[in-house]
Amino acid sequence: MARHHLPANAATTRVGVIDAAHPAVLVVEDGDEVEFETLSHWAGAVEPTMSLDDVVALRDGYPLGPHTITGPVEVRGAAPGDVLRAEVLELVPGEWGFNLALPHPLGRGVLAGRFPAGALHHFRLDRAAMATELGGVRLALRPFPGIMGVAPPGDGPHSSVPPGPFGGNLDLRDLVVGTSLFLPVFRPGAGFYVGDAHALQGDGEVNQTAIETSMERARVRLSTHRYDALPALPWAETPSHLVALGLDEDLDLAVEAAVEALVTHLVSRFGRRGEEAYALCSLCADVGATQVVNRVKGAHARLPWAALGRSGPS
Repeated sequence: MARHHLPANAATTRVGVIDAAHPAVLVVEDGDEVEFETLSHWAGAVEPTMSLDDVVALRDGYPLGPHTITGPVEVRGAAPGDVLRAEVLELVPGEWGFNLALPHPLGRGVLAGRFPAGALHHFRLDRAAMATELGGVRLALRPFPGIMGVAPPGDGPHSSVPPGPFGGNLDLRDLVVGTSLFLPVFRPGAGFYVGDAHALQGDGEVNQTAIETSMERARVRLSTHRYDALPALPWAETPSHLVALGLDEDLDLAVEAAVEALVTHLVSRFGRRGEEAYALCSLCADVGATQVVNRVKGAHARLPWAALGRSGPS
């Protein structure tokens, strides 16, 4: 299979918008690898010398969202009804990043009311040690793409902020090297894209952002598959866990969707009876908030492969 390089430049990126009408900037074969470059928010305009006011002012030029997305990539032969597997093979983040809590009334963080002035933290990323510091405490980096997705089913431009069944701004911190994200395909060629690189993020992304950065390299293998009787939602497979996702503006309904999806996987793919699958989720799955700040909230249900008598995804 071939390997392709897709740089991040004015011809290959868009800021704040996801639109199925955007033409492919690269065409690849099923099973090929693509080495993406990505820029940080607002086309990489944030500099480590900037103040909070400087960064907030960047929003004016990008009304739909801050995320810089590289793509889309057409996977030849991908068709609606397929599932696109995006296998994360290599991630090399940029040399620095930032965490931004927007001031009132812009902030969507969980404690936006407690911190109405907002805050900006800049980080130097030690890529040799894969670490950074905050308040004198050393933090281990765990980079992943906050955005991976395919062309959405609906026409017209979509803000990059809310995720959907097409993926997009999932902010799922499991999407590190060694994990595969599975995305329902809604359009011919899939229209895959990557962006919103994160150097470190916890579940919930509670103050609205992670350590936002760029990716010098985000190498992904793209392949198409068919699965029967599964919900039209993304899911992930890590070396240790099956991760089902749920999305809704109501977090309770997102949790319900994630658990429903996990039960359906267990029944349809692994032959468990419904009641047994539901019990197994209650006994062994960890349910949590993926992110609570993207308008549409995300929940996940992580089940260890060991609970299925497996050592890994295959």
